[in-house]
Amino acid sequence: MMHTLDISNLRLEYGFNRVLWDTCLHCETGKVVGILGRNGGGKSCLMRVIYGELMLKDQYVAIDRKALLTRERRPEDMRYLLQQSFVPLGLSVRRVFDDFGVDFNEFVTDFPEFGNDARKRMKAFSTGERRIIEVYVVLVADSKFCLLDEPFSFMMPLHVQKMKEVIWREKARKGIVITDHYFEDVIDISDELFVLKGGKTWPVSDRGDLELLEYIKKTDEIQY
Repeated sequence: MMHTLDISNLRLEYGFNRVLWDTCLHCETGKVVGILGRNGGGKSCLMRVIYGELMLKDQYVAIDRKALLTRERRPEDMRYLLQQSFVPLGLSVRRVFDDFGVDFNEFVTDFPEFGNDARKRMKAFSTGERRIIEVYVVLVADSKFCLLDEPFSFMMPLHVQKMKEVIWREKARKGIVITDHYFEDVIDISDELFVLKGGKTWPVSDRGDLELLEYIKKTDEIQY
């Protein structure tokens, strides 16, 4: 079933800094929407507004054209991956997967190196390994939309590639909004791409647009 997520009229200022200013975005089932931008440019604020953690005086966030007027977001509608680790270190891997309603055996099919780790507690893993588990359960759990903030942090390139394959697979049944400082990976998996600059989302069609928006230099050096 097709679902839509619409965001518009977002306005957030800190002093003279316009973090979000008439910011607009559209996502739908079957699409990955990538958001790039400088560090501190408002990407995480945008994610927090969409998820309801940050409520603005001026905002419109709607699923299937029904405005979300409170902070509450139902898991079946939307799930949100924070930049920071969020799973308690004392939980077992099996408990984490059970809590999110995700099949651990399917996870092992994608990441076989975890095959004997179901009983281990999260504290037994490296930062990168915990990130793999957290991204996977948020991404694969049932929902209409998934927000991924810096999902590839701390992952080895091999695991990043595998997680991108999971994203490609999961977008068939949900809409996905993603931001990450590994911009090449975001470009690779996005059906639509935007740069958040000056509080606005600017559509990107090719690398030339990234240069015009001063996100990258012609030498491909990323701008923070």
